[in-house]
This record gives sequence, structure tokens and C-alpha cells, in this order.
Amino acid sequence: MRETIERDGVVSQGLARGLINVRALARSIQVANPKASFDAVLSAIRRYPISDISSKRQSISKMILKLSMKNNVAVLSMRNQLGVQMAIAQFAREVDYDQGQTFRVVSGTEIVSVTIDSKNIGKLESKMPKGHIRKRIGNLAELVVDMISDTENTSGVLSTITTELKINDINIAQLSTVGPGRVTILVDAKDATKVYLSVASLSKSK
Repeated sequence: MRETIERDGVVSQGLARGLINVRALARSIQVANPKASFDAVLSAIRRYPISDISSKRQSISKMILKLSMKNNVAVLSMRNQLGVQMAIAQFAREVDYDQGQTFRVVSGTEIVSVTIDSKNIGKLESKMPKGHIRKRIGNLAELVVDMISDTENTSGVLSTITTELKINDINIAQLSTVGPGRVTILVDAKDATKVYLSVASLSKSK
């Protein structure tokens, strides 16, 4: 039963926070494992070391230093070819970092994605070679989670954050880490307040 619980972060975190009805969970697990009796499943769940999960969650929550939210963000994905790379480099020289403009590049073998302010997406598109734009995602909000720099040596940091968002039914459009101790989460603009409050509630548990 322990493996069943630990395979689903929402279940384990929900148990730790008292959000899940133990008997209802036991019935659900017993249906999926008909050879096990309900009482045996219920007993196994009650023996699960919930305090360990709570302690881990609190330990990770102490690493969160600051949250900042930004609206009107967009992502443009293109074929990763020389002409595209040159266009991105040219656009980068025009980004006004002093004004807090967003510019972040994630490059893969075939695709390169650029996260920018929505107002600049037309400018970037105009520099792209014809036919190289693959996808455009607009109407996004970005939550930046600043954490202590030691997060790389702590297991479960990202999974704790993403589980919190899953519990609150928030779909992540993109998630990335920038340097030591910074996590960026892109969500649909309609979820901007919800994503902020969800991670804020995690940081308040410390």
C-alpha cells in the first residue's frame, strides 16, 4: 500500500495535510486491488508515516524566499536553425532589461522556445525566417519562485511545488529553472491568482 500512496504525490500530500478521507482512499485502493481486504488496506494507510511527509514539505517550504508574478507573457516556438538563432540574437539586443522586460530562451535539438512579453511577440515574429514558427502561446502569466541556492542538493523541491499546483487543479504551461534557486512557472492567465496563492500557501507552512 505504501508504494501505491507514494506513486501519487497528490495522495501522499493530501494525507499529510488532512485533505483526504482515509476510508474513501482505502475503498479506492481496495477496488483496484480486490485480493486485499478493506480492513487490511485501511490499516496500512493509517500506518503510513504521514509525519515524514509533513516534515519534508516544511523543510522545502523554508527554502522559498520570494514570489513575484508577471502577466502578459507569451511563448514563441520555432525550428532550431541558424537563421532562427541569428534572429533571436538580434532581438535579444533590443530587449530593455532595465524596464524588466522578459526574455528567456530554451533550446532543444529541433525546437527553440522564447519566452517574452506579449507586447514584443510581433517584433520577434517579424525577424523570423518565413515558415519557421511552430507554435505561439499567448495570454500567459509567469510566477517566479526565488529559493535559497542549496535547492540543487535537496530532493523533491520541484515535485512538491508541482504537486501543490495539481492539488489546486492548475495546469502548468511550462516550468523551468533559471540558475541556482529560481523556478519559473507559466500558466494560463486565468490561473494567475490561483498559482500565486497555491505556492504562497506552501511557503506559509514553514
